[in-house]
Amino acid sequence: MKILHLDSISVIVEERRMKYTGKELEPLWAFERYNIQRDSIVAFRGEIEVPLENMKDLKDVKEEGFRGDVLITSSDAMNFIVEHFDNPDLKMTYLRQRLLVLVAREVLEEISGRRILRRGDDLYYGEGKLSVSIASRGISSGKIHLGINISREGTPPYVKTSSLEDLGIDTGEKRILDIMETIGRRYGEEIDKIERDMRKTRCL
Repeated sequence: MKILHLDSISVIVEERRMKYTGKELEPLWAFERYNIQRDSIVAFRGEIEVPLENMKDLKDVKEEGFRGDVLITSSDAMNFIVEHFDNPDLKMTYLRQRLLVLVAREVLEEISGRRILRRGDDLYYGEGKLSVSIASRGISSGKIHLGINISREGTPPYVKTSSLEDLGIDTGEKRILDIMETIGRRYGEEIDKIERDMRKTRCL
């Protein structure tokens, strides 16, 4: 495990594989697991398997719930869990989610040399959906999950998907750890820069 403490946020890159189930969006997850008592972004590689009871997107539950008890799946993905404690409203949390998605797209385009399309909070390569993401808010914090397919294996058969393999990106353990660290660090640096800008700007 690697931990980078930036000015306003900590970046944790987990070396062990873990499964994302949706429970990681519970408040204080990073504090309970890593003893990080501040804003954080945790990156890990592993499966995605989110049962209906853990889904936060009610629209997906209503429209796709008939397909089964587990709708969001991937056998191998990069996962990012973000938590901010500055009492953000849901709109601010969604804006931060978009920032994370844009940072991820920028990094993956630089590595692959290929164009990745963003539609809202989703990334696409060609017509294949490359990512899943959700933003939500609890009593004490705003939470974000971004999952990016490393492989198309295990993704829902009724969704056309794409992956890092399709982008021609090396998916070895070390390379994926490096990519996750780059995305997490760049997101953290953007948050730090915003905080610094707020403290140098005269009010109107």
